Amino acid sequence: MDTNQYMEMFLEESREHLQSLNDGLLGLESNPEDLSILNEIFRNAHTIKGMSATMGYTKIAELTHDMENVLDLLRKEQLKVTEDIVDVLFKCVDSLEQMIESVGGGGAEDIVDVSEFAAKLNLIANGGTLPAAAAASAAPVAAAASAPAAPVSKAMALTDTDRNVIQEAKNSGLRVYHITVTLTDTCLLKSARSYMVMNALDELGDVIKSVPPAEDLEQEKFDHSFELIIVTDAEGKALEDAILSISEIAKVTVVNLDDEKAAPTPAVSEAKAAAPVSTAAAPAPEAKAAVVSASKKTLVGSADKKLKSGQSVRVDIEKLDSLLNLVGELVINKVRLEQIGITHRLTELTETLEQMDRVTTDLQSVVMKVRMVPVGQVFNRFPRMVRDLAKELNKEINLTIEGEETELDRTVIDEIGDPLMHLLRNSLDHGVEHPDDREAKGKPRTGEVGLIARHEGNNVVIMVTDDGKGIDADVIRKKAVEKAIITQEEADNLNDAEAVRLVFLPGFSTAEVITDVSGRGVGMDVVRSKIEALGGHVDVETKIDEGSIFKIKLPLTLAIIQALLVKVQEEMYAIPLGSIDSTINITPDNIKTVQNKEVIVLRGQIIPIIRLGRLLNVPQSADKKNEDIFVVVVHLGDRKAGIVVDNLIGQQEIVIKTLGKLLAGLKVISGATVLGDGRVALILDVSALM
Repeated sequence: MDTNQYMEMFLEESREHLQSLNDGLLGLESNPEDLSILNEIFRNAHTIKGMSATMGYTKIAELTHDMENVLDLLRKEQLKVTEDIVDVLFKCVDSLEQMIESVGGGGAEDIVDVSEFAAKLNLIANGGTLPAAAAASAAPVAAAASAPAAPVSKAMALTDTDRNVIQEAKNSGLRVYHITVTLTDTCLLKSARSYMVMNALDELGDVIKSVPPAEDLEQEKFDHSFELIIVTDAEGKALEDAILSISEIAKVTVVNLDDEKAAPTPAVSEAKAAAPVSTAAAPAPEAKAAVVSASKKTLVGSADKKLKSGQSVRVDIEKLDSLLNLVGELVINKVRLEQIGITHRLTELTETLEQMDRVTTDLQSVVMKVRMVPVGQVFNRFPRMVRDLAKELNKEINLTIEGEETELDRTVIDEIGDPLMHLLRNSLDHGVEHPDDREAKGKPRTGEVGLIARHEGNNVVIMVTDDGKGIDADVIRKKAVEKAIITQEEADNLNDAEAVRLVFLPGFSTAEVITDVSGRGVGMDVVRSKIEALGGHVDVETKIDEGSIFKIKLPLTLAIIQALLVKVQEEMYAIPLGSIDSTINITPDNIKTVQNKEVIVLRGQIIPIIRLGRLLNVPQSADKKNEDIFVVVVHLGDRKAGIVVDNLIGQQEIVIKTLGKLLAGLKVISGATVLGDGRVALILDVSALM
């Protein structure tokens, strides 16, 4: 079988199941008695085993099979959940993740030596003693399973309904065969092989009965053989060949049923001493018929259940980018047509454009929604990380996650994982104190760390909070001076909030000891640069012994935004609407000078002034005196500034275009857009201006 075409689906689904395994094991650690969690973990491991076996990855299948043995004992309550068992299962999940990522990258699956984990799992499984009652009830099954495989078994008792079906088939000229399939002793994935046998026979006829029933075959509740009755127009040899073409089949016996008795008749020497068929123990015809009819459906359905469960399609992100780009071009042309309609007073065109405007707005909205992904996809990797790190640091941590359904653009989602990981590791290492220290301060021994997401206008705010020791502004000032990041004089002039923000400067670290967790001074500046590259902003609030809040503000999308168009001399600029607080008119008299800086007073607040023309070196005409000055008040976090412009053009939907590699290093300009009349306007980066 050519598995390459299924590789992407295998990787995607394996990652989903591994994430579910991680979540399940974390839940199991908190609620060891919860059987529903155990069943979910078992299902995930079982699915990975089936998929990897189908793809030919035997090492992955073997490890998940060993995990299943332990999980099965746990869910049957023949073993108790212990910390050691959960730790081993976590390590197995980590190994599976490495193996799956390795095969995904074209490497070998045996990149990790899992023999130690396999040995531990087998030891745990063998060490779990069965309760007497369970052992007694399991004994008949074990005895039956270990008995030599015979073509005729007591279990294959035919009901009246079965006989009627067989008789009708014979009347129609069809043959009825009793088949016994024996798998090799080394077969690991018995359920997968039984499914493949059923599938092969399904091509040649109808399986009307199976022993054990389909549900047991799927759950591997049989030893190494199973029996089937099939109605077909094919020869017995064709059935035998079809089954033997499947690997790990040791033996196949195909027997044509006796016409008169319509019961399995032994046709091989091994079966001479078989017990007579008894129908006394057969269940009611209706009930048995239901099981029979469900047999193939259950097995066949199990393979593609995952595919049919949701009416969704996986789409390459590049295709979505291309679609969004086309929608962007459509928006630009729509705006240009509107300009033409207004200029030439074409009423019919204007009416048509109103309709087109609604369609393009809806289309744009749909494309945006398709690109939106819940931040939970990033958040769900952190509970496991926090658990492992807390153990490593000997700290007690409770992680709270809120707003994981909040959606962000896919391109933003892909980039925020690392910054959030840095912030969380920082909170765990530097923020939350050791349990004994917390107790001495009168705090609970368990530290609280929060990961919170929520919408704020056209932005998403993500906060990493902790109730730890906070950040001491004096310590930050001292360290910054020691590392020659700032001078002593500059340090003295900084207020506490400004001093704390120094942690985002390159090379800054307060750690006394460099560890694997943090302390190399390459965390916070990476966080800031990554967030700012996404058009976002990061800030910190802290109180000594109460904790810290790191706040990341990100744009919902990076492609089409609402902006205010402004004019400086004859040049047009766009300021993103999400950054604008208000627009005001002032006179030259309203501008004051404080410490050689121009400021205005707005509602009792002193706001610095930025003259855009001077900043961008726009050639100035003669000064217009005693005329109103237009000021756009923008904000970045809690800070505000007033941008002085010559004219306000109005609000417009703009499509952000990158400036290309040549102009990538420009600080004040974040991109450009094409206006309705075909002119290009540069988009201002408010964070760089301030």
